[in-house]
Amino acid sequence: MVTVTPSGDGLHLRQAGIGRMFRAVVLAIVGAFFVIPILASARYSVLGVHNHITFSAYRSLFDDPNFRSSLWLSLQVAIATVILTGLLVIPTSIWVTVRIPKLRGLLDALSIVPLGVPSVVVVLGLLGAYHSILNLILTSPFILAPIYVMLALPYSYRTFDTAVRSLDINTLVEASQSLGASWTRTLTGVLLPNLRAGMVGALILAGAYALGEFVVASLLSFNTFPVYIVQIGLTAAAEAVAVSLVALLVAFIPLSLVTIFGGGRSKSTRRMRVAG
Repeated sequence: MVTVTPSGDGLHLRQAGIGRMFRAVVLAIVGAFFVIPILASARYSVLGVHNHITFSAYRSLFDDPNFRSSLWLSLQVAIATVILTGLLVIPTSIWVTVRIPKLRGLLDALSIVPLGVPSVVVVLGLLGAYHSILNLILTSPFILAPIYVMLALPYSYRTFDTAVRSLDINTLVEASQSLGASWTRTLTGVLLPNLRAGMVGALILAGAYALGEFVVASLLSFNTFPVYIVQIGLTAAAEAVAVSLVALLVAFIPLSLVTIFGGGRSKSTRRMRVAG
């Protein structure tokens, strides 16, 4: 009797098929864990008396001027946070990597300090130290932007620094400058296109943090969108669920931007564009 044993290629294909099936099952379970509560919330937000479908909760929500003003304020603060994060984190990480690599350890340690400092302590320290000096600035909601930049630093810096570490920046800088490119041209034409995924991810994380932060805005008495969600949740259940779904959509959009614009590698990662 002849025994036929599966070949190495057949065994490999079978293991690959089992792996794909296992991943599909895990993704289905995780997806159901997140999607089912969202669908239940959506059903509750449109369910009226005698189980009739109604969008009265959404109509009253969008007719509320506080909804529009709080959402617009949060979007403005998030945009300011993204701009400040881009101006601070991206050049600093690249400059330290290229010019002062010995300080990378110190920068890594400083970037995680906000994780150990509660937001309440940050606000109280800010009010105690600068209230008499920067009274006009502290009354502006845009004071939230630098605070959010600092609190989001562990996420934004780590995301961008991971992209920096995965790229041989020193070689790219030397090659670019040997061809006569200036530092500005090297940064905009060579480094940033290759770091696009990390850069977009860091900026979107900073913006998402600004859109969802509640403690600092509440302590400083600014009616941002998260503060509005908590306030309306105390008085109207259906409107609270509706505004939570709107907030989920607002958070989903930037995450989708990360996938669309930051997921792939641009053509500039395949060829280095420098000025002669």
